[in-house]
Amino acid sequence: MTSDNSTPTPPDGHRPKRSFIDSFHHAFEGIYYVFNTQPNLRIQMLVAGLVFVAAWGLGVSRIEMLHIVLCVAIVLIAECINTTIEQVIDLATDAYNQKAKITKDVAAGAVLIAAVYSLLAGVMIFANNANFQRLFQMPPEFPHRPQLGPLQIVLVGMLLLAVIIVWVKRAKGSRAFLTGGVVSGHTALGFLIATAVALITRSAPVAALALAMALLLAQSRLQSDIHSLSEVALGALLGIVLALILFAWPLPF
Repeated sequence: MTSDNSTPTPPDGHRPKRSFIDSFHHAFEGIYYVFNTQPNLRIQMLVAGLVFVAAWGLGVSRIEMLHIVLCVAIVLIAECINTTIEQVIDLATDAYNQKAKITKDVAAGAVLIAAVYSLLAGVMIFANNANFQRLFQMPPEFPHRPQLGPLQIVLVGMLLLAVIIVWVKRAKGSRAFLTGGVVSGHTALGFLIATAVALITRSAPVAALALAMALLLAQSRLQSDIHSLSEVALGALLGIVLALILFAWPLPF
C-alpha cells in the first residue's frame, strides 16, 4: 500500500539518511501533530502545567517532583503511542474490523491505566505535603512563594513561548511546529534570550552582542524564505514583550 504523502525512494532503493537535527525536527512535528489533533492531549498538558505550578508552589521535594514529571511523561507517551496505533489501523483499513476495534480499545486502555496511575500518585504526593495540609487549617496558612533565579525565569519564558506559539499556529491552521506559521518561533526565542541577557547583565556591549545574534537568527529565517518580514517582526516583538513581563512584572516567583 502506498500513500501520496510518502517520501519518494531514490533510484538506488535507499532512502536518504536523516541528520541529527532532522530527527529532532521530525520528532517535534510528530508531537505537534498529536497536540493538534488529539483534544485529550491538550487537556492533559494543561492539567500537567497546573500540577507543576501547584507542586512548585507547595514546595514538594525533588524526588516527588521527579515522580510527577515521570507520571506526566508516561501519560503523554501513552497518548502518542495510542495515536500512532490509530493512524496505522486507519491506514491499513477503511472498513469496520473487529480486531482493529480491539487493538484501538487496548491502546486507549493503556492511556487510561497511565492516567489513573498518575492521578493516584499525585493524590499521594499532595496529601502528604505539609504545606498542602496547612491550607486546610483554621485559619489557613499559605506557603511562602518560591523565588526564581534569572536562568529559571528564562526557562519559564521558553516554556511559555512554546505554549503561545503552539496555540497561535494551531489557531491559524498551521500543520508544522518548527517551520512556517504566522509567527517565527525561532526569532521569538532569539529575542527572548537577547532581552533576558540585556536585563540580567545590564551591560551595553553584552546586550549589543545578544541583539546581534538575535538579528542574525531572524535574518536566517528571512533568507531561507521560511517566514516573511511581518512574521519575523511579530516573533521578535513576542520575545521582547514576554521577557519584559517576566523580569519586570511582579509575578508570583
